[in-house]
Amino acid sequence: MSAETNSVSSQFLSNIIGKPVNVKLYSGMLYNGKLESIDGFMNIALSNTTEHYENNANGMLRRYENDVFLRGTQVMYISEV
Repeated sequence: MSAETNSVSSQFLSNIIGKPVNVKLYSGMLYNGKLESIDGFMNIALSNTTEHYENNANGMLRRYENDVFLRGTQVMYISEV
């Protein structure tokens, strides 16, 4: 990966802190919430989070009132809502 690609990726991630995001894990779980923090290992902290399986159309499995922490090795992708 080139330095330019790393710069663009880092800029994107820093720009979405505090915004609503979707985070999909390799297990198929999808989390929707406000991005509170993210580190270089893609460890993610979300607030006001809902949990779904595969997509939003399958319905909400759970709502979390407290912060949710997702381990970076399990993250497939993160996208801004």
